Amino acid sequence: MAQTTGLVQSLTVSLNIEGTANSICVWIGASSGNAELLTVTLASTDDAATLALKGNMIDALSAALVSRGGVTASHDDNSATLTQLVVNPA
Repeated sequence: MAQTTGLVQSLTVSLNIEGTANSICVWIGASSGNAELLTVTLASTDDAATLALKGNMIDALSAALVSRGGVTASHDDNSATLTQLVVNPA
């Protein structure tokens, strides 16, 4: 399990044809030139609990972006898909 720690440098929301979010791309790192791209995808096969977890991660990433707070994102070694998020204390 890999971890990426730093500030949320950028967050982009991708909308589906109905106009609802189906994925986000987030750059996390010490600076915009030194950041890693990670993703959260809302799949139609996700159950309610998984969708709630992913929604909470997106909310926390958005709050960290606005407040310039740090985060630690966990993801599989060969994947950019976020599996766990910790908002680091200021």
